[in-house]
Amino acid sequence: MTLSKVVGQDRAKESLKLLTHGYKRRGYIPPVGVFGGSGLGKTHLVEAWAEEIGAKLIYVNGTAVKDALAFRSFFKDAWENQGEYYIVFVDECHGLPKKVQENLLSVLEQPAILCTVAPKELGVVRCVDGRRYVDKGDIIREELPKNMSFVLATTDPAKLKEPVLNRLRKIQLSPYTMEHKIEIAMAHLSQQGIRSNEVIFQALATRSRSIRHLKGELCEVFMDIRSLYGDDDQDSLSALDDMLGIDSDGANDMDRDYMEYLSENPTVGLDTMAGKLGVDKSEVSTHVEPFLLEKGWIQITGRGRKLTEAGFKKILGDEYVAPCE
Repeated sequence: MTLSKVVGQDRAKESLKLLTHGYKRRGYIPPVGVFGGSGLGKTHLVEAWAEEIGAKLIYVNGTAVKDALAFRSFFKDAWENQGEYYIVFVDECHGLPKKVQENLLSVLEQPAILCTVAPKELGVVRCVDGRRYVDKGDIIREELPKNMSFVLATTDPAKLKEPVLNRLRKIQLSPYTMEHKIEIAMAHLSQQGIRSNEVIFQALATRSRSIRHLKGELCEVFMDIRSLYGDDDQDSLSALDDMLGIDSDGANDMDRDYMEYLSENPTVGLDTMAGKLGVDKSEVSTHVEPFLLEKGWIQITGRGRKLTEAGFKKILGDEYVAPCE
């Protein structure tokens, strides 16, 4: 997999190609921030880039890191394998504790130094470069190996400390166009030996909430249904909708409940909507609303959420009467 094989995200790919050029010139990669909504392919993009430059990718879930000491083992691997380049990919980095973000500040600049405290229960600690020892309870200052750099990815960069943001080379991902989604659906099905027509690819793309959803659920379930019940694509598509509880636009029961409530309550706040749907407000803002916004069914204003004309038409159908001008 190389960047040329990644569908869409042309601006992000150009930024990564420029970093590759700089890497060949400087011998190292500056810290990078990859930002974008859920399902836009941040991990896929960075994996393709790492493979293209021949780097070893170390995946870290930011929500699971409780102490900066967790990064020391990666430093050790890089020091011991100078012939390889390492990229530490911290996904959902906004979930890093504030203290860990502060520890990373000195790593995200030149010279890059990780400052941690030697655990008292370990006694004397040997530094990852193998040359120094630190007494228990003392501060360990360890230089980031030249063959290692950090990529931080997040759906919510506003939750990162500003000094961390200021140290990153920022790459912003864009929503996928319908043409790109169709291309992704076609490629994914073709890899499994399934040939179909563009009507089916477009139908799957129209139902998708994200690229992950398109490939990991819609295409996979469609292929399973088609394999089990026969090769009729339209029948398989109808069975897919029934099984997943969605309509031909991809809307599910929660989407419809959301819009029905808005059709009766013109302007609603996020907390109120989350209470009405019975879910956490982060679920609403992260998984429900991006899809409704992409479809053009809702607007988010300073006063709250409201249905658009397209949203009223979607939820009321033939009963919708356009307001008089």
